[in-house]
Amino acid sequence: MPYNERELIIECKSGKTEPFGQIYDRHIRTIYNFIFYKVFDKETAEDLTSQTFFKALKNIGSVDPERPILSWLYKIAHNSVLDHYRSARQPEDIDDYWDIGGDEDLVKDLDAETDVVRIKKYLKKLSQIERDIVFMRVWQELPYHMIAEILDKSEASCKMSYSRALKKLKTIIPQEKT
Repeated sequence: MPYNERELIIECKSGKTEPFGQIYDRHIRTIYNFIFYKVFDKETAEDLTSQTFFKALKNIGSVDPERPILSWLYKIAHNSVLDHYRSARQPEDIDDYWDIGGDEDLVKDLDAETDVVRIKKYLKKLSQIERDIVFMRVWQELPYHMIAEILDKSEASCKMSYSRALKKLKTIIPQEKT
């Protein structure tokens, strides 16, 4: 049976939980990668991913079946990560918390074509919002309109932030000789 998100959402809204399994299967990896990028810890990412989908199932009635569910899932995931950091009462500012635990796991988990390990020190120099936009645009290949919806920003603002981030990266990443 082909994946029809609109029909699955409508079924879930009518009280059926089984169709949510297809939504989960379709988006679990993407949401996990997004959360992992924010926390850089496998167990925490797994827990927060589970919480995200639990919250999504619990609140499925609020979803508009005419809109892609992925941006709604991203918002829940984003809020789960923020709640995680708030409850952990990190002494550092969340924007400064950008320490990668397992470089090889990160590359594998993100299925990155670009050498994230090589550029992570440069990404630290971007603001949190710039890192988020670059990650969603480059590694998750999200369109600007979806990034804007997830971050509660305008599409134009996201495009401008992405452009500025790329310009910053071009000035700070040393050019390698080929």
